[in-house]
Amino acid sequence: MAQTKILYALGFFDGVHRGHQAIFAEVRRLAAQHHMRPGVFTYENHPQSVVGGSAPALLTTPAERRRLFAAQGMEEIVMIPFDCAFASRSPAAFVDLLVREYQCGGLCCGPNFRFGSHAAGDAAQLESLCAQRGLLHQVVEPVTLGSRYISSTLIRTLLREGEPQQARQCLGRPFSLRGPIVHGDGRGRRLGIPTINLTPPEGMLLPRAGVYATLTQLEGGPLYHSLTNVGVRPTFRTGGGATVETHITGFQGDVYGQWARVWFCAYLREEQKFENPALLVEQIANDQKRAAQLLAAYDRGDMDDLSE
Repeated sequence: MAQTKILYALGFFDGVHRGHQAIFAEVRRLAAQHHMRPGVFTYENHPQSVVGGSAPALLTTPAERRRLFAAQGMEEIVMIPFDCAFASRSPAAFVDLLVREYQCGGLCCGPNFRFGSHAAGDAAQLESLCAQRGLLHQVVEPVTLGSRYISSTLIRTLLREGEPQQARQCLGRPFSLRGPIVHGDGRGRRLGIPTINLTPPEGMLLPRAGVYATLTQLEGGPLYHSLTNVGVRPTFRTGGGATVETHITGFQGDVYGQWARVWFCAYLREEQKFENPALLVEQIANDQKRAAQLLAAYDRGDMDDLSE
């Protein structure tokens, strides 16, 4: 009995944002129409880490992308390492690989999709190669936010500019970071404002330095109101790199070694240096009041369950 063919979305899909979601919606539609299974063909590591020498800071981990692909109805998720050998394939060899080894019956991409050695293939060539092989092919037009095309690059820019609400409009959910809780220097606890210190996965994007109203989830538990500082804590001159430090409102308990996810809801202010710790504590109290007002009215309807 012949295997059911798969209609694949092609791309790296960092963030699985609304533009990507439009591609997945078209894959689902075409797959149902032509009696195929919807799927995605992608990579564990960003192609630029191989062909460009370094990858951009990422919005999502491979595990998060897998969960988001599944939430988008992708029944077949192929995620392979992108290496020099794979990068050296010609555009035709790339398509032939999908047909030969992955039951490909059709391909769907955005207009800026590039593939094959030296990124020689584009969406137009992909259409030609598919036509020659009797494969379905569809190019999905970008989704816009105002006058700008939604892209992973735009979302990175918005987050680096301290615009998490606009990033949310592009992603279709708030941006978040997940990592293990590690020991800090205990200064927050001594000030009466205990914090958890999050270690995001290597290569993940850190949003603009400053203070955020956030929601925090511990090990798949409930969401807590929280206040998060991203930066170097200039009041205390620690001399270390940037940290993600979160005070969870009303929470007490030993959570070291657990994992937490912090959802960035609103940017409150820049990180600043205070003359003494008392002034910092006073400012944090004001930040908490403002965060509480924002979070009380915060719509959580688009917050995907990304727990692992």
